[in-house]
Amino acid sequence: MLALTDSALARLCIGSTRIDPRRRGRWLRDIAAKLDPPINVNSREHGERTPAARRQARVRQRRKNGIRIHRLPLRDICVEGLIEMMLATGRLAEPETFDDQRIDAELARLLEEQGEQWTR
Repeated sequence: MLALTDSALARLCIGSTRIDPRRRGRWLRDIAAKLDPPINVNSREHGERTPAARRQARVRQRRKNGIRIHRLPLRDICVEGLIEMMLATGRLAEPETFDDQRIDAELARLLEEQGEQWTR
């Protein structure tokens, strides 16, 4: 944000009186945009969103699709056992045991299958 002293603001206001009154408002907006542009200039016009808006849109889309995100704290011993089970059943390959995202996806699949079985 631009901080103007009282005297600088007074000079700007006095200088604006030299501009045709019909064009003065536009001139002042142009000056303000050049001196202190908004963070997301024309973001709506270009379809750009802030990171927070993108996150919120993903949350809304997941809710619309009936998906919820749950974070589950699990002890290492429990996760190791689940990984061994997934390796033994072919749900996970050996190189994937170090990929946390792959493990999370497989755990989610396991829980979804269990939930579907109980709802029948």
